[in-house]
Amino acid sequence: MALEEVPDLRATGPDAVVVDVSYVGICGTDLGIVAGSYPIAVPGVTLGHEATGVVAECGPAVTGVKPGDRVVINPTPYCGTCRMCRTQRINHCVNKMGTESGVSYDGAFADRFLTTSEFVHVLPDHVSLQAAALTEPLSCVLSGVRKIQPPTMAAHTFIFGAGPLGLLYAWALSLKGLAPAVIETAPERLAFAHGRLPDGARAYASLDEARTGHFGDPEAPLDVVVDTTSGLLEELYPLMACGGTFMSIGLKEKRFTIDGMHLADRSLSVIGSIDSLHGSFLEAFHLITSGRVPAERLVSHVVPLSDFRDGFATLGCDIATKSLTPTRSASCKVLFDITSTGSST
Repeated sequence: MALEEVPDLRATGPDAVVVDVSYVGICGTDLGIVAGSYPIAVPGVTLGHEATGVVAECGPAVTGVKPGDRVVINPTPYCGTCRMCRTQRINHCVNKMGTESGVSYDGAFADRFLTTSEFVHVLPDHVSLQAAALTEPLSCVLSGVRKIQPPTMAAHTFIFGAGPLGLLYAWALSLKGLAPAVIETAPERLAFAHGRLPDGARAYASLDEARTGHFGDPEAPLDVVVDTTSGLLEELYPLMACGGTFMSIGLKEKRFTIDGMHLADRSLSVIGSIDSLHGSFLEAFHLITSGRVPAERLVSHVVPLSDFRDGFATLGCDIATKSLTPTRSASCKVLFDITSTGSST
């Protein structure tokens, strides 16, 4: 990774919109790309896809936004015509290669970002650019929450990992009526999570503490599990309640062995989720702009882009060695401030 000077982006197409980027979040996908564990990215592509900014230029056919508008960017275009798109699975558009921001299309770790008017949304004056930068990760969370059908509204719900997605899942599932227990083994990140969860949700250092402290039962079965680490299926599978749902959202390669008879006999569901589905980005936009999900409270660090190595290190990613280690800081969502040249905060 390196900072490079590139030609300035201009609104050359009729529906083109160029955004002067203000804030962009570091995503787990970015960490995986840097560490080599997510090899889908095109070599040389500019990373970054969780972005907000101010419209700089518009093509002649653009009517919905204008220069000076504060916007959030939907970074995941889709063709709208392939079978996946026509069956409302735009996150798996077969034509997205070359369009996916920060993966196969130059992303938002940059001064400017080029998109089209369909994929920018004007922010109300009362919503900060920092808060709106969490719209895309919340959109991905809502895609997963749509798939979770709890067997009861009193479901014992567990979220493993108190990073940005873990906390956003806590907020989204609470809006669905559940009261999840969030489990985080890193003391610093656990401390950050306290006080940033919705009413009824709590954070714990272990599954044993969560079972006893949250549900009053040291043998509490697991009705709903969201695993943000992508590594716990084999360990937690025997603890799932009949009719339970296990969701994995991490992007780390790992193979599991589970008992297929139990899958049917205990009516279990093992599912995965990634990216935004039809309508989930606008749904996330509404939840943040209405204040129902206080996204800005999940921002732990704001770092100038020039200090990108520090930003990645805060999340346990060493760029020099291309390695990932558990974070030892009270970190959650780390944003790059593209407009700043000062020291990190």
